[in-house]
Amino acid sequence: MKTSIIILTYNQLPLTHACLLSIRKHTTEPYEIIIVDNGSTDHTVPFLRLFPEIKVISNEVNLGFAKGCNLGLEAATGDYILFLNNDTVVTENWLTNMIRVLEQDHRTGMVGPVTNYVSGYQKIPVTYTDLSQLEEFSQTHRALHAGLTMEARRLVGFCLLTKKRILDEIGGFDERFGLGNYEDDDLCLRVLYAGYKLYIVRDSFIHHVGHATMNQLNGSSLSQLLVTNRDKAAEKWGAEIISLLYRPPVTISFCILVRNLDEQFMMCMKSIDDVADEIILVDAGSAGLTKELVDAYTDKWFITNEIEEWEARNMAFRQASKDYLYWMDSDEMLTERNQRKLRGLKHSLNPMVDAVTMKSYREVDTVNEALGVERLIRLVRRTVPFTVHAQTKEIAVEGTVYHSDVEINKTP
Repeated sequence: MKTSIIILTYNQLPLTHACLLSIRKHTTEPYEIIIVDNGSTDHTVPFLRLFPEIKVISNEVNLGFAKGCNLGLEAATGDYILFLNNDTVVTENWLTNMIRVLEQDHRTGMVGPVTNYVSGYQKIPVTYTDLSQLEEFSQTHRALHAGLTMEARRLVGFCLLTKKRILDEIGGFDERFGLGNYEDDDLCLRVLYAGYKLYIVRDSFIHHVGHATMNQLNGSSLSQLLVTNRDKAAEKWGAEIISLLYRPPVTISFCILVRNLDEQFMMCMKSIDDVADEIILVDAGSAGLTKELVDAYTDKWFITNEIEEWEARNMAFRQASKDYLYWMDSDEMLTERNQRKLRGLKHSLNPMVDAVTMKSYREVDTVNEALGVERLIRLVRRTVPFTVHAQTKEIAVEGTVYHSDVEINKTP
């Protein structure tokens, strides 16, 4: 598995040189380096062309961070994509440890290291005062934090590692942000909304000078750029982007009717384990559903042999405590892809939406192909009035309804 390391340059040759030397010294995994130069007027481009192993894309003018990174992405051939600022110095195991975290869970979408200079939770206290002490510090820090990670809502663009297939899915940087700022927040939000997770890799340390390129702008230009791009992000997303990144995901109570204790039931429970904030089981006369088995999933279990299904639903709904109610039969399931979609929906859903429709597949043929699709309300805000039709079992809500792309499948 190869990593494509994409670096943007705009003058600052000494910083770029130090960055490249550190990559060569401390990177043991297969990699390629793609440098996109945004109109440097010093000796950066002639210097880079001395190294045939480096792919150099030379722009006549500064096309901005997002556009430059996307040009590098187009030239990348790696399985992993790493965006790295040129004012960084990497340390031992920097990439090894980030790849470890990116690969340890299929739900992980993007990771970043800790550093000495950045906004947010990736910044840590450091004891070194110059680069001659960097390796000793990083070695000690790495040992103290070996294997540790922290889930995050935001990663800063000085160093971002993700998978090529994820960028193929959600797209690269949004080029509306011009020279830079907020394009990394925008990318993080899209990763979260796609249902992936972000992690800070605490045993990967990178020294960061910080704002080396932006500092070439005068103060008024930089301030105006921050304001302009903040407004662009708010216009795109309909709210201030930082508030969206840190807005808690909505919570969901899964209310499940159990008719038979069988493999389908186990598949159903496994498929919701990562997305359910609360599980309420309604036993409609199944054989073999024991307290020991139920306790593995929930402490809310009700037996309803003598009542109608719609009454059983209402009983479950009354016991729910989370933001939204989700009705599901025990012969239904969420595929891995739709688990991810639902995780993303929990982040992106406006908490004032009253109900959410999903595609429901009512049959499965002999090769497990879903048939008989219909769009139904499957998610309802707990505090809004709704009715359950006694015959069709469908939910009706008066209010704001969002049509999602989440699909519910019958278990095979």
